[in-house]
Amino acid sequence: MSRLTLYTLMMAGIGPFSAAASAQDADPQLVAQARALSDSRSEATFIRQCTVQPSRFPGLGQGVAAEPVKLFDNLYYVGKTDVGAWVIETSDGLALIDTLYNAEDAEQIIESGMRQLGLDPEQLKVVFVTHSHGDHSGGASYFQERGVRVMLSEADWGPIGGPPNADSIASDGQTILLGDTPLTVVLTPGHTPGSISILFPVFNDGESHMAVVMGLTPRGGIDVHEEAVEGLEHLAEFADRAGIDVVLHTHEMIFDPAGQDFIMSGAIRSANEPNPLIIGQQNVQRFANMVTTCWKARIAAMEKQ
Repeated sequence: MSRLTLYTLMMAGIGPFSAAASAQDADPQLVAQARALSDSRSEATFIRQCTVQPSRFPGLGQGVAAEPVKLFDNLYYVGKTDVGAWVIETSDGLALIDTLYNAEDAEQIIESGMRQLGLDPEQLKVVFVTHSHGDHSGGASYFQERGVRVMLSEADWGPIGGPPNADSIASDGQTILLGDTPLTVVLTPGHTPGSISILFPVFNDGESHMAVVMGLTPRGGIDVHEEAVEGLEHLAEFADRAGIDVVLHTHEMIFDPAGQDFIMSGAIRSANEPNPLIIGQQNVQRFANMVTTCWKARIAAMEKQ
């Protein structure tokens, strides 16, 4: 059992073979359906998403700079150990997803990490912020001041001062073409009213795949959860059409332990080495189905209160 899974189970107060017990406050029938859709790699997500009021995840807000690492031919991790930031390399500059906590993080972790990886921060053309929470949007102003286009959904611009112009508003289904790379926005509300997910191509030893960076865990009552279910089902439709076979979480430490170990290792990959971030299209759809089933289990429990 991985350290991450064990830590999660300890947090939930359960043993490794009774994961469904962590969701005893959600609808048992739906929890059982979700459990059948989970596997060892989605164990932590199952536990968290199938619990109506999950505890704050241990270590959140206490992360340090992770070792910058190349994950795919064109995708790099320049985040922290508790919250992510990704750089996508294209034929016409760089794109960044999320900005960490503040300007200091943006400069000393993101930009410094880019340089360590041989990427020029001056080539950064667009920054996508998945949602307005400070651990993701805190460094946005740093890049704005340098003239980089920063994009959030209209709803999530509000808490951080509003959009500076129309080009800064990320809309559902919008595709930004950066050189040869399309980056598609999908509105997936729930964690915040305007949370977005980003779809884009990645290459593993020259072989094409499709990835998504997404967030989870609705915050609010029945209406918020229903909106979140619709949003994730909407994303699953996009993922199916696009052939998404790589899923990354904005807090990778609470998603996939195999992926987390791969990202946080900082190791240099050898050519033709298997990439554990590639999980396959069927597993992506299975994962989305598991999560929406968990949220429906939460809704059913709330309706009984």
